Amino acid sequence: MTLTDPQRARLEGLARVMIPGGAGMPGWAGLELEGAAVDHVLAVEPAWGPPLCRFLALTGPAAGLSEIEALAQSDREGFHALGVVLANAYFMDPRVRAAIGYPGQEARDSSVGLTEGDHALVAAVIARGPVYRTA
Repeated sequence: MTLTDPQRARLEGLARVMIPGGAGMPGWAGLELEGAAVDHVLAVEPAWGPPLCRFLALTGPAAGLSEIEALAQSDREGFHALGVVLANAYFMDPRVRAAIGYPGQEARDSSVGLTEGDHALVAAVIARGPVYRTA
């Protein structure tokens, strides 16, 4: 699914209000995520496309959160789709991940040993013991 230019413009306007940035976090403005990042989210989960497009088609001002909330009252599913798409596109951006100290998924060689944090994550599994079915 591909958004039209007017849909992208509407999405950007909504996103600038909903994700203003602050406290060390970048805002949507300047990140230019309404293009490739949003396209990627919709390619991964195309089911978000129709409700998102429906919400973007709603008329009415959206210069503030109260106005966006009023729009959300008329299409809760569309507003939910908007939130999911915006959040996923936002957190895919490397500048946003850097701001929260998350470098992204990394391949790690377990042959060099597990860290203390790794042990804490798998302790319950190790304590439970093997679980399998004989084939």
